[in-house]
Amino acid sequence: MLIMVAILALGAVSLVLAAFNSSTRNEVTDVRNRNAIVLAQAKAALLGYVAKEAVKLSENIPGRLPCPESTATAGTASEGTQAADCAPTESSKKSVGRLPWLTLGIDKLVDAESEPLWYAISPNWVLLAAPPQPVINVGSTGQLVFDGVTDVVAVIFAPGRAISTTPTAAQIAAGCTARSQVRGDRTHVAGGGDPDLRDYLECQNGSSPIDTTFGVAVTGNESNLAINDQAVYITSRELLAAIQGPLAERMQRTVAPLLSEYSTSWPGFNFLPYAHAFEPPEKGTAASAHCGVSAGAQTREGLLPIAPNSGACASTWTTFAVSSSATLVGCVTVASTNVQCTFRYYTMNFLGKLLFGSSSYADVTVQATAPHASASFRKPLATSDVIVPANVTARSTALTPQTDGDARLSLVVRVTDSDACDDTLLGVVCSLLSPLGLTGSSPTKTIEFPQLGVPTVQGTQLSAAVLASKAPPYSLLAPTSGEPHYWFMQNEWYRYTYYAVSQLASRDATGANLTINGFPAANGAANDKRFVLALMGPAVLGQTRGVAATVGNYVEGANAATTASPRVFAWQVYASPGNDRLATCPFTDGATPCN
Repeated sequence: MLIMVAILALGAVSLVLAAFNSSTRNEVTDVRNRNAIVLAQAKAALLGYVAKEAVKLSENIPGRLPCPESTATAGTASEGTQAADCAPTESSKKSVGRLPWLTLGIDKLVDAESEPLWYAISPNWVLLAAPPQPVINVGSTGQLVFDGVTDVVAVIFAPGRAISTTPTAAQIAAGCTARSQVRGDRTHVAGGGDPDLRDYLECQNGSSPIDTTFGVAVTGNESNLAINDQAVYITSRELLAAIQGPLAERMQRTVAPLLSEYSTSWPGFNFLPYAHAFEPPEKGTAASAHCGVSAGAQTREGLLPIAPNSGACASTWTTFAVSSSATLVGCVTVASTNVQCTFRYYTMNFLGKLLFGSSSYADVTVQATAPHASASFRKPLATSDVIVPANVTARSTALTPQTDGDARLSLVVRVTDSDACDDTLLGVVCSLLSPLGLTGSSPTKTIEFPQLGVPTVQGTQLSAAVLASKAPPYSLLAPTSGEPHYWFMQNEWYRYTYYAVSQLASRDATGANLTINGFPAANGAANDKRFVLALMGPAVLGQTRGVAATVGNYVEGANAATTASPRVFAWQVYASPGNDRLATCPFTDGATPCN
């Protein structure tokens, strides 16, 4: 009987222990599930906030993450507001702080222990108080590592309850330190000090000085609790996917209208430049080398030709000549930009005038060639740009873009001189009479005109809302902060934007315009597109980037099929995984032709 009683007692104890362990396991599971839900909400809110901010005209670095909460605001009326500067307070490579829930526009999220969530961000995805500011585009990667996963841009933590840790040697080697966490800061005790991350996050998450390594996996944590953080992370791919749609809309609103306006700046031609030959964007070719292919190649698809007037894309005037009534003395470049051309014209002496008469003027035509002028964005030369001396008037300027990518200048100036041989009547006669002593002196005149520089645009095809952000004029290739397309140039999105100009809209001026299948009928016709901009997204299944200049590794479906003529694009790619986003012109909102 004693044996039976002992067996029954042991059985009862086993049942109690089993129930206790089951309850403990259920409690741990419940805590983790509750934290998982809150962390998922925080991740969705953060991605949504970044996408919302990316479409704003005032955001110069679309895609950037908000700074962590300012530590000084914890427990105050401003709690949850992001800090003004994301730079860390200690010598480190990133910032860590509490999640700025108020800035995100959400309720204060807490974990299962009622603790506010914490947050770590990659330093190349945030706004800093001092330059240089980050450049964010499809080629940007995160600098954080989470449990061996690289390319992480942000980590959100549920810190759990305060614990006291005595890590093992293996745990110390993994980045853990002994600490008895005390949370006597403003959130827990009114008037307390600023929160210390080491009292909330453990091991690699709470390392000091801060580094770029995070995670929740620690050897032997089940038997010796060294960390109780729970976390989710965000990769650059996830964030870029969230902002691609908003950025494509912004490109349609702020970039496409300016390109369309530029095409009208050359009276009578209405053309867009040839494309820069496509190359892997990861090659990182400087903007100064993005010149449209010329010399007869007539490349109409590739990257935007946004090179300024320098380097391999310089439009330095060449091949000078003057009309037959004058003689070219020579042309020189001055002040590294302008060109001075000197010519000699004929006059009649007294006897010559008595025999043949004379004119009160001489019209002289100066000719020159501007390389790359129709293979890149260049400002046309106006008559008012010509600097002339006394007794000389600039009468007309004709700058004709050529199909080979150059442009030909024909500049007419009039020299006022009562003894002059008129260009149309006596010019050739004077040149024949000179050996007979019937002509007078041969004076010289020097005119000056600029190189073809960066074009300016007035925003004539922008919506009223975009124009209100900053008044024109705008520099097309070198915008300043506040100009509508500054974000596009500053963050080098031109490297990840596929550009196609129709044969009809280029200087070739033949053939047809482009077609976009599936184009929204409410926004115009599908087959009259003068140009298409395809914003590239992160690589999809089967794409290998940075190896060769294969368009199919960057855009998908019909957008990668470059052999069709006339060219056909796809507004949405259904046949294969695709994430291209297109902007185009014409694209009407009912008020403007490209917005």
